[in-house]
Amino acid sequence: MAKRVKITPSMAEQAQIRLMRVGDRVWRASDERFSRWDMTDNHYNVLRILNGSGEPISQSEIGRRMLSSRANVTKLVYHLEERGLVKRLACGDRRVNLVALTDGGADFLEQTLPDVISFANETMRPLNRDEQKQLFKLLGRLLDS
Repeated sequence: MAKRVKITPSMAEQAQIRLMRVGDRVWRASDERFSRWDMTDNHYNVLRILNGSGEPISQSEIGRRMLSSRANVTKLVYHLEERGLVKRLACGDRRVNLVALTDGGADFLEQTLPDVISFANETMRPLNRDEQKQLFKLLGRLLDS
């Protein structure tokens, strides 16, 4: 029989494991939700970023806001452009692609937003409003570190 090591996980390890399990659960449910529209949450995030900006922005800016690689953003934008939800615009600098939300993209957001909000509410239902605010702040601190 192999030797066993007694391991007592620290609170930090326990919290990290729990965070990973919750993240995995939300990720799977999110994938299922967004697959209804033949997209991922990252595709949807691009649409929301463009909608929030109110004007065309560069793919590199989209990547910065999403914490995503340039190659990944290029694939996301390509897929959304094929569906008519975004369009690329020429810029004075040929190395830069500006991306804009189309009317079709805005309509799509308007139609799907209630379902996305409902999903977020379902996910956070076990927590009251104050707990949700606290979780938001704590996760922000982890992201900023």
